[in-house]
Amino acid sequence: MHKKYFAPGWLLLILLSSSVFTNTVNADCDDNRFPGMDWSGCKKMNKMLDNQNFSGSKFDNANLSLSNLDNSNFTGASLVKTDLTRASLNQSIFLQADLTKSVGYRTSFNGATFSKTSMTKSEFSRASFQGAELENVDWSRAELGRANFSNARFKDVNFEYSNLSRAGFNGAILTNVNFSGAYTYLTHFENVDLSMTSNLSQAQLGTACGNDKTQIPQGLERPASWQCSE
Repeated sequence: MHKKYFAPGWLLLILLSSSVFTNTVNADCDDNRFPGMDWSGCKKMNKMLDNQNFSGSKFDNANLSLSNLDNSNFTGASLVKTDLTRASLNQSIFLQADLTKSVGYRTSFNGATFSKTSMTKSEFSRASFQGAELENVDWSRAELGRANFSNARFKDVNFEYSNLSRAGFNGAILTNVNFSGAYTYLTHFENVDLSMTSNLSQAQLGTACGNDKTQIPQGLERPASWQCSE
């Protein structure tokens, strides 16, 4: 007499549960857009996502490269390890947002607003922040080589141990900006008032670029000749 074998039933139950779980995860990546949504790990490359309210939303480990996110609200949003490569976020708002370890090669943040924002260990080489407003931003240990900060306004920004080599600050306003341990090789400080910055060393000035309109912090000496000078 053969015994009944119930394995197929259990297997069916497991497969059914797995299917439900998979559908639930995929549903999070639908194109529905609303405050507080969760696009963690989703792929949204080359999408038109401008003029959106993404406040309180999660984009951790998501891929938003090449997408247009101009004029969008990221207040309280989490973009930890988000890929923003060549994306456009001009005029967008990042109030109390978390961009820790996010990456954005050649990303455009022109005219964007950052306030009480964490950008530690982020990588934004060759990104553009022209005319951006940045206040109370932790940008320590970041990769910012060749970034464009021209005409941006900085207040209470921490660049501690960040790579700022060849970055451009031409015409930027810097108030209480911490350069402790920052790498400033060929960093462009032409037409910049550095007198209200902190922890900028003589060695950092010596490897940076400036001109006769560059104002030096108290206690430091103007280099006899600036790097990058013709």
